[in-house]
Amino acid sequence: MRLITLLFTLIFVVFAHAGQVYKWTDESGQTHFSQFPPAQTQADKVEVNAPSSSKNAAAANEKLQKVRQQLQEQAVDRVTESEDEKLAALEEQRMAENCKKAKQRLLDLKNNGRIFKTLENGEREWYDEKGRANLIANAQKDVDKYCSKK
Repeated sequence: MRLITLLFTLIFVVFAHAGQVYKWTDESGQTHFSQFPPAQTQADKVEVNAPSSSKNAAAANEKLQKVRQQLQEQAVDRVTESEDEKLAALEEQRMAENCKKAKQRLLDLKNNGRIFKTLENGEREWYDEKGRANLIANAQKDVDKYCSKK
């Protein structure tokens, strides 16, 4: 099968590049084609309407460049979409972690009656009920901020 394909390709190339093609019939009635006329037999010139190879090459090259450009744009789009998806997944993961921490902080603030902060000198400063209520309100804002689906 490959041999047949090769032969057809060679014949096409020969006819496409041949300046003239001659056709004649020998004594036994067999038809021949050649780029050279036979010496002692009358041959007819055959018009070969092969398109100009330089025009075809230019058109094929232009089409190839367009296809390459489209493929490159599609590859860039896929990479961009992939990066956007990764960034969105990282952001979602960060929000989930912050939500978990905010809920735990709110739970700790609500369950612990006395809340303190440690000063620079190592002493504890205890919050009164108003200070504790402010801390709980701020913790609730964080829960609302990080745990809501946008």
